[in-house]
Amino acid sequence: MNIQDLSQMTLAALREGYAARRISPVEVMERTFAQIDAANGAINALYDLRRDESLAAAKDAAQRFKRGTPAGALDGIPVTIKDSVNAVGMTWHHGARLHGAGVKGASDAPPTAKLKAAGAIIIAKTTMPDFGLSGSGVSSCHGIARNPWGLAWNTGGSSAGAGASLAAGIGVMSVGSDIAGSVRLPASHCGLAALKPTQGMIPHTPASDVRSAGPMTRHAADLEAHLRILGGVHQEDRFSVPVVEASGGFEAARVAVYRDFGFGPPVEPAVIAVLEAAERALGELVAEVSCKDAAFDHDIYLAIDDLLKLRGWREYAPASAVLRQEIPAGLLNWFKEAEHWNGDRIALFEREIARGVLQTAQLFDEADFLLTPVMPVVNFPAEECGLDPAMPLRHCTFTAPFNQSGHPAVSLCGGFDARGLPVGVQLVGRRFDDVRLCRLATALEARMRAAAGAIDWPLEPRH
Repeated sequence: MNIQDLSQMTLAALREGYAARRISPVEVMERTFAQIDAANGAINALYDLRRDESLAAAKDAAQRFKRGTPAGALDGIPVTIKDSVNAVGMTWHHGARLHGAGVKGASDAPPTAKLKAAGAIIIAKTTMPDFGLSGSGVSSCHGIARNPWGLAWNTGGSSAGAGASLAAGIGVMSVGSDIAGSVRLPASHCGLAALKPTQGMIPHTPASDVRSAGPMTRHAADLEAHLRILGGVHQEDRFSVPVVEASGGFEAARVAVYRDFGFGPPVEPAVIAVLEAAERALGELVAEVSCKDAAFDHDIYLAIDDLLKLRGWREYAPASAVLRQEIPAGLLNWFKEAEHWNGDRIALFEREIARGVLQTAQLFDEADFLLTPVMPVVNFPAEECGLDPAMPLRHCTFTAPFNQSGHPAVSLCGGFDARGLPVGVQLVGRRFDDVRLCRLATALEARMRAAAGAIDWPLEPRH
C-alpha cells in the first residue's frame, strides 16, 4: 500500500482490509507519518504530533486484528482533532497567541472520548484561526495553514488544518467544529465532505446551542459511520440528543435549489456552474428538484455577525494587557465595538436572529432537502482572513443560517474551477434527518464522481 492507495480508500474499505489482514494498521500508520513528513512543512496543518504513541497503538491494533478481536469500529484508524477539541495531554490554544503557552488537556471532550472508545488513534491536532472567528487558516498561534490544491490559496476555516491535512492524504477523518460554517467552509476549499449535524446530535463541550462538532472526510460515504460513532446523548452536553434513524429512503424526496439567498456577496459564475451540475445529478436520485427564488426579506447574516463579535470580545476581555497585544489587529477591529454593548443592544440582535431562524425553517415548508453553494466564491488568498476585512465571516451566507436554526448540513465536492480549485455544494436536511442526509450526500457524490472520475488528491502540495 502507498499513500495514493490509502487516500482513495473509504473507511469501510480500510476496516475490511484490516479485518481480512490484507492491510496492517502499522503499515497505514507508517505511511501516514511519512506523508506528514512530506507535506506538513508546506501546508502547516498539524501540531502536537504523536508519532511514537501512534505507532505503538497501531502495533497493538495489529495484534488485536490477528486475534480477531478489534477494539472498536475505528480500531487502528488514524484520525486528527481540532485545536479546540480537548484531549488529555494535548495542548489547546484556540488558535490564538493571546492564550500564551496554551492549556494542557486534563480531560477528553465528548468527541475525543468517543474516538478513543471506538479504538481510533489520534495522531495530532489540527490548526485553526484565532478564536475560530475567521473562515480562514490565518492564526497568530499556528501561522498560516495553506491549501495543498495550491499553496497560495486559503484552506478555509475555522477547521483549517483539518481541511488541508485530509486533502493532502493525512489521516482518514478529522473532528472539526462548526459555529458559522467551520467544517463546511474548509471542506469546500479543500475538496472534502463534512457534516454539521443537527444541533446536539454530536455532543461537544462546552455545551452550545449553535456550535457543533462534526466529522470531515475525503469521502461522503464515511459520514454516516462517523456520525454514529461520535453521536448520541452525553451527560456533559445538555443539548445532546440521540442519533435518529432514517424514516425511509430519499427517492421520493423534494429538493429546493437556492442559487442565492438575496443577501451577502454575489455568487461567482464558477460556483453556479458546479451547483447546476449537482442539481442535474440530484435530478437522477430524487423525485423532484426545483429552483427557488431568494427566500429572505432581510440580510439575516448581520445579526449573526453581531453574535460572533460578542463571542470574540468575551474571549478577549479577560486576558491580561500583555496577552491582549497578541491579538491580530484586524480581528480586534472587527469585534471591539461589542465592548460597549448594553443589554438592549444585545437583545436587538437576538430578536433579529430569531427572525432569521424562523425564515430559515420556512425553507422546508415545501422541501425535504435544500441544495445551495457552500460559499459565494471559490477561494481567496491564503494570507487573508476572509472576503471582507471588516467582516471576516461575511462569506458564510449559505452556512451560518443553519447553525442558528439547528438543521443538519453536508458539504461535498461538486467539482473544480478552471484553476483546478475545488468547489463545494451544500445539502441541508430537516432537523433530525441526519442519517438520510448523509445517505443522499453519499449517493450524490458517487453520481458526480462516476461522471468526473475519482479525485486526484494533492498528495504533493501544489504551488
